[in-house]
Amino acid sequence: MGLIIIVSLVAFQFVLLYWKKHHYRSYQGITTIGLWVLPFLLALQSKWHQFAAFWILFSILNSWIIYKATRKPLHHLTPKLVYKWFWIVYQVSYVTGLIGYFMMFLTFMGFGAQETKEGQDPVTPGLVYWGLTFLCYGIYFGILGRDFVEFCTESMASTLGYYTKEGFPRKHLRLGVCAICGNHVSNAISTIDAHGQLQAPVVLQPSPNGAPVEPSIKLNCGHEFHEECIRGWCLIGKKDMCPYCKEKVDLRAFKINPWDTTQHLYLNLLDALRYMIVWQPVIMGVVQFGFNISGLE
Repeated sequence: MGLIIIVSLVAFQFVLLYWKKHHYRSYQGITTIGLWVLPFLLALQSKWHQFAAFWILFSILNSWIIYKATRKPLHHLTPKLVYKWFWIVYQVSYVTGLIGYFMMFLTFMGFGAQETKEGQDPVTPGLVYWGLTFLCYGIYFGILGRDFVEFCTESMASTLGYYTKEGFPRKHLRLGVCAICGNHVSNAISTIDAHGQLQAPVVLQPSPNGAPVEPSIKLNCGHEFHEECIRGWCLIGKKDMCPYCKEKVDLRAFKINPWDTTQHLYLNLLDALRYMIVWQPVIMGVVQFGFNISGLE
């Protein structure tokens, strides 16, 4: 039986890789729906009311964000709102996961252990329970937000017309216009040097009436963007290229402190865990169903 399970896992892995490579949109869509719906159904079946309540609250807020991101015409403040929301989701999930990991670490070090008298059933320490709860919540909602932001990012950019996944954009990008939000960039422009480092902004012309100037960044390809927009596009929206010409962007320029670097590693970890959460239970269910109909045990 063990050999059958291993062969099935390997075979399904090849099928998923082929599906992802040749039909990425359908793969990503079904994966996101499964990641969103299946844990909630499991929570209802297992009467995990706490998780179900958090899931409903997150789904309501997230649905409103998706609604804003898919409106046509797109409001010029919507990209910043979307990236701000998912930035908050990432920060909260990251901190929640760290708290859970730290609590589990304390448990392994012997803190919070409860002695069990002879004849009594073993009791799960509260530190273990809450550690697993925090860790699972942080990972799950982090992955869920990671999938939804990719959909919102492409939807907003395609609506503006300066970005297409393949081929040429529908609209010509005028000089001084941010292709992510469609607004004019400011006169405080930073550039990226040959070492991938972001240089200090240079104010080309003071803003009228002393109004605050929103910093902008000029990529090596020559296109300019608001700093908040391009950071959201690259670090949160999982894009490593210019949204207009698709030239590669050195992400080191946007990691201005160790927190950014650590968070980027955490986001990569979330991408890797998506398969285990969505497809691993599906594969094991299919294998178990095959055992049942074939009479194997």
